[in-house]
Amino acid sequence: MKTFAITTLACALALPCIAQADEITDAVDEAITAYKDGQLSEAVSQLDYAAGLIRQQKAEAILAVYPDPLSGWSADQAESQVSGGMMMGGGITASRSYSRGDTEVSIDLVTDSPLMQSMMAMFNNPSLITMSGGKLIKIQGHKAILNDQNENPEIMLIVNGNAMFTLKARGASSDDLKAYGEALNLDAL
Repeated sequence: MKTFAITTLACALALPCIAQADEITDAVDEAITAYKDGQLSEAVSQLDYAAGLIRQQKAEAILAVYPDPLSGWSADQAESQVSGGMMMGGGITASRSYSRGDTEVSIDLVTDSPLMQSMMAMFNNPSLITMSGGKLIKIQGHKAILNDQNENPEIMLIVNGNAMFTLKARGASSDDLKAYGEALNLDAL
């Protein structure tokens, strides 16, 4: 059964990938060899390495989720990184900021993080949302929380149960945040 699971993982990881495909499949092949030789620690290490390379590819590809600046706005370069278990529970993070004069909208993304389950509990409990001053809204058909009680509104948006966007305004309006939320390319997830 274990051999079947490792073989299945190897096949899944061997699908065509960009630039790092050989390095990924080499690591999986080394993991299989180590497993067959009873070197379990080495097998785990090689699989972790292959998984890390795949996460790096996903972190680079996920930047396509960020929209071009809306009319009259400019933007900085989007950035992403793979976080270890010590930061945000692990996963992939990305961010991009947009500006128009003295106003700014920043969009942060956390995906594939174990912390998402605790956030989902909050999204599924409307009384927690309203107690914190939030309002339930929809962005592209997905549940979101708008907190606009102060001059710098914020939207939290959960997509597919594994990606959380936090849109924050500095001098911008909640309508600006909603417009950027609607402009996100969620198909890139």
